[in-house]
Order: sequence, then structure tokens, then C-alpha cells
Amino acid sequence: MGEWSEPSPQYNTRPDKPYLPVTHVRSDGGRTGDLTIRWKALPKQNQNAPGIYYKIFYRRTGVDEERDFQENTLRHLGNVNMYVIRVPREYFFTTYEVKVQVFNDMCHMPQCSGPMSEPETVMTAEDLPQVAPTKVGARSFNSTAIRIHWTSIPEVREKLRGKLIGYRIKYWLQNRDEVIDSQYVLSRSINPEALIIGLLPNTYYWVRVMAYNSAGPGPESERFLERTFKLRPQKPPTAVQVRGINPSTIRVTWRYVSPSIQEEPLTGYKIRIWESDKDISDAKDTEIKVGNRLEATISNLEPGKSYMLRVLAYSQGGEGKMSSPTWQFQMGDPARLKSAAATHYTYVQLLTSILVPIILNRLLT
Repeated sequence: MGEWSEPSPQYNTRPDKPYLPVTHVRSDGGRTGDLTIRWKALPKQNQNAPGIYYKIFYRRTGVDEERDFQENTLRHLGNVNMYVIRVPREYFFTTYEVKVQVFNDMCHMPQCSGPMSEPETVMTAEDLPQVAPTKVGARSFNSTAIRIHWTSIPEVREKLRGKLIGYRIKYWLQNRDEVIDSQYVLSRSINPEALIIGLLPNTYYWVRVMAYNSAGPGPESERFLERTFKLRPQKPPTAVQVRGINPSTIRVTWRYVSPSIQEEPLTGYKIRIWESDKDISDAKDTEIKVGNRLEATISNLEPGKSYMLRVLAYSQGGEGKMSSPTWQFQMGDPARLKSAAATHYTYVQLLTSILVPIILNRLLT
């Protein structure tokens, strides 16, 4: 085989109209009154000629089926991937049917039309909710949290004006300025309740609730005042003792915890037990209410297993500090106990077989 020739001049194939339509046609929010249409722009290798551009077709669904599509030609925008159409403001959160057609410089004649995308159903931008949640209430959850509840706003287009995302809870200290000192909790749930945490113990807070969608929050509800509980128990139980009863049962005792005037009255105690080779998050609690003896019998433990144990007091203010140090104990092995019992029985049986004849013989003589 001989040497190669010199390379030839470059040649282009003849241009043609686009063969492939655009894909991923969808809507994308915007201001109230916007019909924002997006699509995946046609890549260069599929354009088949210079001068790529698009034409948008749109009409309302459920209303304008008999009417022809309205058109917008984006001749001077080039290879864009979105376009915003302003529609009347009253058409917020309204369903539209849209199509996108692609063109290039070969499609300047009427008989030369580019490919059309499949019709897609999209939504115009949402508007702010027009009504506020009602019947707002609150209850103390513990010394640093309040649970808020309310009645949801009706899921009616004219009131919600979009898709409900969640609720915004506004709160501030009773003796502070609402405008300056307010803080907010954003609940991304449609459930009509939320928990505000990180509050001060034994303190009054005002709260308000508002619904929100992608356009933003709606009007605020009436305000409601609630107080957090006093402090949780600040001292741990002391003198904790653990005694085994049988291979699967223990008895736990401890000393009384005396709450101060800044703390909520005790509700009871919790004995927290978990296997020593696991994390405390897997622990199981046994509750003893105030008024009962300061002891608990815990059964259904696994014989032969090693466990960790701590005791704590709790009240409406929350759980107190756990006892320290952590008790670690080993449950009895029933096989070993059975073996020891068998050995003891054999020894007694042997001793009896020797001593009984001797005693009887002496009594007879």
C-alpha cells in the first residue's frame, strides 16, 4: 500500500429542515399571569441547517378545545429553551395545552414546516392564597416547645390559588414587638399542626399561622397566646440498684427526685434498658408513675444477655437527666443454673444414701 494523497477540500452535505422535535416540554412557575414554557433545546447535530428557531402553540384546556391554538414565533431569539407568555391575571393556576415546533433557515416556505412536539398539559403560575387558617390553638409540649394546631383553608382554586405546599408559623414573645421580633417556622406538610422548638421555659408566646404555595404565603390568622411548661427535672435519680430475681427478671430501685419551684411537678420515672452491644437509641422504657413505690420489676429479659440500664425522672417539662454511672449487668445462664442444680441434687442424693442407713441402724440398736 502506497502513501496517502493530500486531503481533499471540506464539503458540506446539503442543509435540510429539522427531523426531530424538541422534548421535555413543561411549565415552570413565574409571576402571577405568566405561562412559562420550557423545553430541551435542539442540539447542534440535529439542527440540519443554521438559523434555528421555535414557534409556540398554546390554548386553555377545558375551555378552548374548539378554538385554534394561539401562536408565538420566536424567530429572532435563536436556539432558546424557554419562553414566557403573559396571560390575563385571572388565569392564575390554569391548565394550558402547549406544543413547540422547531424551524431553521430551510423552513422559510409555508410547505416546509419543522417537526412538532407532542401536546403537553402545563400550568400557569400560582397566585398568593387569599384566606387564612382558622381556629388557631396551641398547647405546651414541654419546657422548650409548643404544639400549634388549626383548621386548614378549603382547597378551592379561588381561595388557595395554587397547590398547597405547607404552612408558615409566626411566633414572638408576649412582651416583644410583633413586627421586629417575630420568628418563623416553615412546615412543608399539609397537616394542620406543627411543633415550635427552641423556646424559653415558662414563657408566653404569641403565634399566627398562614398557608403558602409556590407564589408565597397568604394572609395571617388570628393570634393565639400560650405558655411553655416549666423546666424538666434537673437532677437525676440516685442510689440506683439492680438485683436479679431469675434468669429473665430483675428488680430495680432508686431514690426520689425532688423538683425545685422552677421545675414542673414530677409525672414519674423511666427505667431505660438496652443490650450492651447496641446503642441507647434501641432502648426500651418501663414507666413508673409518681405515687408508686420507687422500684420496678422488669421481666422478659433474655437469659445470658448483657444489658445497660439508666433511670430518669420526667414531667410535663420533658425528660430529666439520666442516672450515672450506667449500670451494666449480666442475666443468668439457665443451662449453667440447671447444671448446678443437678450437681446439688446428686450430692444430696449421695449423702442421703450414706447417712440414712447409718441413722436407722443406730436407732434400731
